[in-house]
Amino acid sequence: MLVLASIWLLAACAGGPKLSTRDGPEVVKNGQYRAANLRPYKVRGDTYRPYVPDIGDTLTGTASWYGHESGSLTATGERFDPNALSAAHKTWPLPSVIEVTNLDNGRTLRLRLNDRGPFVDGRLLDLSKGAAKALGVHQTGTARVRIKFLGPAELGARPTYAAASPDPSDGDRQRYRVQVGAFSERANAERVSDQLRARVDERRGLYVVTLGPFEGAQKAELYRQKVLAAGYFDAILTRDE
Repeated sequence: MLVLASIWLLAACAGGPKLSTRDGPEVVKNGQYRAANLRPYKVRGDTYRPYVPDIGDTLTGTASWYGHESGSLTATGERFDPNALSAAHKTWPLPSVIEVTNLDNGRTLRLRLNDRGPFVDGRLLDLSKGAAKALGVHQTGTARVRIKFLGPAELGARPTYAAASPDPSDGDRQRYRVQVGAFSERANAERVSDQLRARVDERRGLYVVTLGPFEGAQKAELYRQKVLAAGYFDAILTRDE
C-alpha cells in the first residue's frame, strides 16, 4: 500500500484579494430548508446524512477547488458559476451561508454553500474557482481551512463575486513544480514517476515525485489540474528554489 504524505505549501499573503466576512451572500433570518435537501443520499456506495448544525458551529479540515463543471447543475438546482463565491459540502444543509478561513494565510470570506462534495477521502470542502482565488487556494490546490455555519441562504439568490483584482500569475517569473506525492518506498515513487515521466528526489526520508519546473503559477496550475484528472489527488504546487 502506498503511504502518501502531503506537504502543505504556505500561500503568500500578498498579491491577492483580501476579503472581510462582510463580503458575500447574506443569511436569511428564520429561513427554512427544503426537506428534499436534507434527505440521505448515496455516492459510490457511501451514505451521507445532511443535518442542520447550530449557528456558529465550526469544522476544520482540507479544502480543494473545482471549476471545470461550468454550467452544470449544483445539488440545489442552480447553474454552477465557477467565478461566483460558492462551495460544496457533503452534509451541511443547502443552500447555506458559511464563513471560510484559510488557516495558511488568514484570509476569510462568506460564501454560498449550494452543492455536494468533495467525495475524496480527507477533504472537507470544495471551493468554486472564484472562492479559491479569493482565499489564496487557487495556486496551491488545497489549504487547511476552518468553516463556520452562519445560517440559511436565500433560495434562488443571484451569485456574488469577489472584487476584481489582478491575477497574481500575471508577469510571474517564479518557477514552480507540481508535487505529485511523497512516498515512503522508493519503488512506489518510481512507479508513479515512470507513469508521469516525472523526477524523484529524496527529502527527509521520503521520495518526492515532481513535474516541472514551469515558469509562472498559472502554467504550473494547468499541469496540476492534469495530474489531478489522472487520479493523483494530493498534487500541489511548490516553488522551485
